[in-house]
Amino acid sequence: MQDCIFCKIINNEIPCTKIYEDRKVLAFLDINPASKGQTLVISKKHESYIFNLKDDNYSYLFLIAKKIAKIIDKAFNPLRT
Repeated sequence: MQDCIFCKIINNEIPCTKIYEDRKVLAFLDINPASKGQTLVISKKHESYIFNLKDDNYSYLFLIAKKIAKIIDKAFNPLRT
């Protein structure tokens, strides 16, 4: 999508601080975080509604988010992730 900020980030048209990337998922630091280490984990497949993702992409996204959350927990010891 031309006007999608996340697609622009995925396509390196907008810079970000990448935490993790593979062929399906990108994780990067939020530019306006509510707490230190706040990270966005997004599917590289554009979808306007997350629940429209195919089950395998949805599951994979959240498995990666879980791994990243554990690393953030270890690094920052937040009250809640």
